Amino acid sequence: LGVTEGELEKAIQSCYHQAAIAKQEAAVAEAKAAVAEAKVSVAEAELRVAKVKLGVTEGELEKAIQSCYHQAAIAKQEAAVAEAKAAVAEAKVSVAEAELRVAKVKLGVTEGE
Repeated sequence: LGVTEGELEKAIQSCYHQAAIAKQEAAVAEAKAAVAEAKVSVAEAELRVAKVKLGVTEGELEKAIQSCYHQAAIAKQEAAVAEAKAAVAEAKVSVAEAELRVAKVKLGVTEGE
């Protein structure tokens, strides 16, 4: 095969590491999305109060709220991208593990070894 068991193991560990990093990125992106959604709720409440106190027009209020929703949508997209990266990394791990099993069979190495 031209690949040693050590090299295969090293490649699999690299895949696990990439998967772990991708999962962390997904968690960070999800946290950012949650923060953005919380900011939307706070902004909506603050703008309602401001509207009452200052007589802000409905159009101005709606424009500010839409800006917050846009920021939240971007954060959600970032979370989705990070989750997709995590899924790809996990798939790479599965492929690498399968390749290792095939290589071991070809080399006559048992699972216990």
